[in-house]
Amino acid sequence: MLETSSILKRSEAQVSCNLDGEVAILHLTKSRYFGLAGVGAHIWLALEQPRSVEELCESITRDFDVAPVTCRTDVLTFLASLQEAGLVEVTAGPA
Repeated sequence: MLETSSILKRSEAQVSCNLDGEVAILHLTKSRYFGLAGVGAHIWLALEQPRSVEELCESITRDFDVAPVTCRTDVLTFLASLQEAGLVEVTAGPA
């Protein structure tokens, strides 16, 4: 289960590119394509380096008009869907 202290990184099983503010991702082993825009693209681009959920939320609340509590809930849900799709993985988290 993801928490705000969880640190995530992009999976090695994908390739992605930035297309004018949108992101295209191809999962290499599943041959599935994903497209992200807006906040989703912002999160993906931030995950170029491993980041904690809290760091991602700080960046989003700074750059977008969203309340911190709403941001945390939405980001945790979004990251869980990326994790389930095999696009991100947890590198560290709470003990």
